[in-house]
Amino acid sequence: MKKVLKVFMIILGVIYASVAIVLTICLLNYNDYNITVLGDKTLIIVEDDELKPDFDKGDLVVVTKSNDIKIGDKIFFYDTYKNQISVNLGNVVGKEIVNESEVTYTMDGNYALSSEYVIGKASGSGRYEGFGTILSVLESRFGFLFIIIFPIFVLFIYEIYAVVIEIKNPIDETLDDDVKKKSKKKDKKK
Repeated sequence: MKKVLKVFMIILGVIYASVAIVLTICLLNYNDYNITVLGDKTLIIVEDDELKPDFDKGDLVVVTKSNDIKIGDKIFFYDTYKNQISVNLGNVVGKEIVNESEVTYTMDGNYALSSEYVIGKASGSGRYEGFGTILSVLESRFGFLFIIIFPIFVLFIYEIYAVVIEIKNPIDETLDDDVKKKSKKKDKKK
């Protein structure tokens, strides 16, 4: 039973450490819009029903940066209207090349969008239902505090407690050796 419990605790520890590392990487890779960007991949958490019917609230959408956007493509982009930053999805109805690093897209609704606000095409995106809600909770201040920081703090306090107990009541090494010898003698008699 102790071996099973020990294996379970090791597995639980590995899972916890993996979640903590992945979450920390996500938080450290926030861009100016508080969206996680890992290389050419952007992790978008769908927080409302504005992206329906393509994406539902709570979805995690992994969008790959794309430079080959054509007229008719659906694209994700940062919307900074009235200094409120959000991620939107729209159809490209026009394209104008300004210079080799800048393109202006005309979106449905007849407004211009600079290529610096473009995240990527919706057609090449991966959709993971429900994972957006989980990541949103983990990335929140209280989620990170109670799921990552608090358990580590409790473990740290427990370790300090164990060290203090060990200092106050040291285990006598000779007593340990005597117990081992008696145990061996019993095993030989059987």
